[in-house]
Amino acid sequence: MALFGSLNSLTLEEILQMLAHKEGALEIWNLKGMPATSLYLKPGFIRSVDQNGKPLDSLAAKATLQALLSAREGSFEFLPGVRPPHKVRLNLPVEKVLLGFITLQDELERYRPHLPHPEALFQAVGSSPEDPRFKEFFRQALPHLEQGTSALELSQRLRLPLDQVRFYLYWLQRLGAVKYLGRRAKGQRARGLMAQLRNLWNLMG
Repeated sequence: MALFGSLNSLTLEEILQMLAHKEGALEIWNLKGMPATSLYLKPGFIRSVDQNGKPLDSLAAKATLQALLSAREGSFEFLPGVRPPHKVRLNLPVEKVLLGFITLQDELERYRPHLPHPEALFQAVGSSPEDPRFKEFFRQALPHLEQGTSALELSQRLRLPLDQVRFYLYWLQRLGAVKYLGRRAKGQRARGLMAQLRNLWNLMG
């Protein structure tokens, strides 16, 4: 089954529903702020999500799928029968991915007025939450949260959508896994930016 077009005529949700019983690679490109992405499918499942020729881990893959489901620009083509060129398998159920997207969008809108400022600082104070929605994020963010960090910094370091990180931190605070430290002062932000520029300059040198 050959399928190609643009995301402004067919959304990813509609495409995945059409390909629910197919096997192959769904190539998506011309995405604003996102590299070309490959979704490897088998009947009922997303086998793997790849960017720059490499498979994403579960957390990054789910965040990428959330962004793609919201996208209304970009081109796509389905290549029947193509399998991943590696052994990494996420095997995410398509129905669960679509339901999770709808649920997250609803919760983001519901809690948006209460989400922390992007530069608000948080620090880990508790153990990993039992709620599976937040456990994986907490595990990956923990090295940064132990030192104190913001949603903006975590978004950049973990390559996740900013609003999604703010949502995670909001719930981690309610669950007692992190505490609010306040906002970084302007001088601290400037020093942090200068440190990042120095590191970049050293790498280039």
